[in-house]
Amino acid sequence: MASWLVSLVRSPAARRRTGLLAVGLLAVAAACNPFAPSLDDVPTDPNQLLGNPVTVRGFFERFRASYQLRDSTLYGQLLDRRFIFTFRDFANNVDRSWNRDVEVNTTYRLFRAARTANLQWTQYLPTSDTAFSDTLVYVERSFSLTIEQRDNQAFTGAGSARLVLVRKNRTDPWRMRSWYDRSEF
Repeated sequence: MASWLVSLVRSPAARRRTGLLAVGLLAVAAACNPFAPSLDDVPTDPNQLLGNPVTVRGFFERFRASYQLRDSTLYGQLLDRRFIFTFRDFANNVDRSWNRDVEVNTTYRLFRAARTANLQWTQYLPTSDTAFSDTLVYVERSFSLTIEQRDNQAFTGAGSARLVLVRKNRTDPWRMRSWYDRSEF
């Protein structure tokens, strides 16, 4: 009986069938990788992961996430197209400002130079309540920021920011129209 089986496998037709069977088994085995993670059937909601900028709280969560991830694209999405950043130049006793393009470029360079960026929003002092307006809010917020550069130099500072957030209607995400920085970096 064993000789009959050996002669059957040695026949050209049996070799073709065996070859096709082996290729089929390899194809099935290749499609099933036991070491690969399974695909998630439910897509991840970025609003749950990064913060939902339709709420003021979610706006600040997303702002923090953009720093933690060092993602200038994510940060740029939080800025209104007419955004103005203003800071106090203590040496010359004047306020200095720049527009959205300069802000995004500056933040991009900061994120590229940083190994880590840790932004913590601390005190929240709303200077205007969203109950008065669904499209405009004034917020003053304290923060601490630590930047570790790739050359292991670390910078830590704290300050506060007076922000104006705007949106077209109550279902749109908040965008930052202006930031008056009151830091002493």
